[in-house]
Amino acid sequence: MNRPYNNKPHRRGGVTTRLFGEYDHTLFWPVLTVYASIIACALFLPEATGATLSGIRDFLIFNFGWSFLLGVGATLIFCLYLVISPFGDLKLGADDEVPEFSYGAWISMLFSCGFGIGFVFFSVAEPLTHLYESSHVIDMGAAGEAAGVPKAVQLTLLDWGMHGWAVFAIAAWAIAFPAYRLGLPLTVATGLYGILGERCNRSIWGRLANGLGIIGTIGGNATMIGLGVASISYGLNQLFGLDLGPLGQALVMMVVIVAYVISAATGVERGIKFLSQANMIMAGIILFALLFFGHAPAQYLLNLATQQIGDYFGQVLALQFWTDAGNFEQREWLGWWVVFYWLWYISYIPFCGGFIARISRGRTLREFIVGVILVPMLLAIGWFSIWGGSAGYVDVSGIAPLWESVQEKPESGIYTLLESMPGGWWLSLMVLFNIVVFAVTTSDSASFFAAMQVSNGQENPKVSMRLLWGVVIGFTGIMFQLTGGFDAIRSLAIVVGAPFFFVGIAYMVSVYRMLNSAKKGGMRNDDFGVFARGLASYVKPAKAVRESQE
Repeated sequence: MNRPYNNKPHRRGGVTTRLFGEYDHTLFWPVLTVYASIIACALFLPEATGATLSGIRDFLIFNFGWSFLLGVGATLIFCLYLVISPFGDLKLGADDEVPEFSYGAWISMLFSCGFGIGFVFFSVAEPLTHLYESSHVIDMGAAGEAAGVPKAVQLTLLDWGMHGWAVFAIAAWAIAFPAYRLGLPLTVATGLYGILGERCNRSIWGRLANGLGIIGTIGGNATMIGLGVASISYGLNQLFGLDLGPLGQALVMMVVIVAYVISAATGVERGIKFLSQANMIMAGIILFALLFFGHAPAQYLLNLATQQIGDYFGQVLALQFWTDAGNFEQREWLGWWVVFYWLWYISYIPFCGGFIARISRGRTLREFIVGVILVPMLLAIGWFSIWGGSAGYVDVSGIAPLWESVQEKPESGIYTLLESMPGGWWLSLMVLFNIVVFAVTTSDSASFFAAMQVSNGQENPKVSMRLLWGVVIGFTGIMFQLTGGFDAIRSLAIVVGAPFFFVGIAYMVSVYRMLNSAKKGGMRNDDFGVFARGLASYVKPAKAVRESQE
């Protein structure tokens, strides 16, 4: 049983306590204050805020891109080592513990609650962008040609492949291992147990990590929600002729929030699980329709997917450290795509790590790494090979002006491609619904994580607390979409995510030390006894906390 922590419990009986349940006010209010300050700047000084965020973003990308490439690359190598290491049989929880969720449900939630919107939003826009603008394809002399399509898809897989999942996997294991072995709360700070020991949730470093984790979650997921709302708005316009202005986009976000509230009320075990599985099935139906009924021959797409297995796994180590050093002055493509993605993933470390930790109890380390990194990678190869290959075929063959459409509005690519097919209207409707559900599951899981952090690490925080953070994330996405557009959202994700880069590196050290201790017989409940008894004097057991909220 996970014990909640609370360094300074909120006074019982207060309005906010009755509304949100027991929470850590020394974390809750400072984070809300920082968030309110960011929103106020975006609302009243949109141009200055956008310029400041863009300036910081450019400084990080073009001065420290090499360090992010090294850090994320090292994380992936560390994960691959863990698969073959002597630690592979260690389990999240007791040695005889069984997984809480089936393998299918687990993979569906991993996929849907992290990058679902991004997979759909960029499925056409990104491969086409790489086909025409990536440094690699240009150096090949194949920009805009059929010969450049495989490289464009490979570069898309580099952005959406194992690296992002690797940083999530390390964070998730760092948080979950001491939580399920020692009864610590599911907080960002718990992931530093291997370094800070029993002080992880009480030290200034642990509390700073928790605060950065929530801010990063708001920024990273606001980016994803902003993309989702843009895609939903465009889809409604194309399918039903609804030209949504700012008020209409806000209404779309409200619909997503209402759907999210319904999902949140049912909990992870039912709401998120059901929606994730249903959405994966629908995404699979759309993918197979594109494969067998689209313009591109199925044989070509299957050949492309097969080639991507060799291209990606055969060249991933070289590509991940590519810095365009063949030019004395680095071109912009690397910073706007690969480095941007690495920083975006870093902003997602706390959210995805914390949520994956919540749903992965009972898994062995080897099973965990394979499930979190390799399985999503194989799904990505199939997804982007079919979507990217179809987009490249249709555009290069002159069937539809996809690149022209994507240049004007990135969210238009997927609808333009489908509308050129027989039955495209119905497939576009399915994609629209797919994105809506992805937006709901993303909001639900992200707000679930943020609520856990401020609710003293409870595994099932109160629905009202989850709703609050869902509204915060959704409102942030809408605000930056309306005041600064896509560029402002991208900048926000990078700026708020960058500080967590150091926490991600610390997680690797923490994980190794914890695994080494566990292999020697440590990391068991009896090791936690002294700390647990100290907490018991001023913290209620988790069961009592939940009962007080009901």
